[in-house]
Amino acid sequence: MTRNIAAVLFDMDGLLLDTERVVQECFRQACTVFGLGNKDDVFYQCIGLRRADSRLVLERELGLLVDLTKFDEAWEGEILRRLKREVPVKRGAKALLQHLWTCDIPAVVATSTPTEIAVANLKIAGLIEYMTAVLGGEQVQNGKPDPEIYHKAAALVGMDAVNCAAFEDSDPGTHAAVRSGALTVRLPDRKPPSAKTLALGHLVVEDLLSGAAQIGLITEGFSMAGKASGGTT
Repeated sequence: MTRNIAAVLFDMDGLLLDTERVVQECFRQACTVFGLGNKDDVFYQCIGLRRADSRLVLERELGLLVDLTKFDEAWEGEILRRLKREVPVKRGAKALLQHLWTCDIPAVVATSTPTEIAVANLKIAGLIEYMTAVLGGEQVQNGKPDPEIYHKAAALVGMDAVNCAAFEDSDPGTHAAVRSGALTVRLPDRKPPSAKTLALGHLVVEDLLSGAAQIGLITEGFSMAGKASGGTT
């Protein structure tokens, strides 16, 4: 599965940054504080969505059980507290971004996270210097699974999405990437792909570097070397 790739478009949370794990841990903590018990099913529905869209999920699933304003404050506050100390990076992320930078292949983040927060987290993670552009969820009218964010991300570097590769970790993001026409690679993170998503026929891989190798961005030898280099590269 290869084609000429003019630019690479990346989701961020759960894909480049190991932040979905942190966000889920903070969600569980908030659920405990508010006496909600295990609500992981609600959290999984929010993965890949913009804040406004995930808020609709919370209103539907938790609105009758808890004061959502206070719940959000507790959840978001704990996330910010933890990510100010450290933003964990997914295995292979830095190595792949360094390689694209060296090869003059634009790398654009297309994330449901607000741009300001995305840029801040990428800075803390040490990845911002390799990004050509960062496009946050508030900069599009329609969030994932709508393909708008991928069309706009490609346009930021003067490309059409069909000439780009897109890396995603969530169902909504994968649908958005496939619908944009980008060559789509899925790396499942907190939640496995649904049957509906798998039916799209995109590439599903275990890690960033193996995915990059399979679409011709790097050689297989580079992939194996990257895997051996540790979890922070």
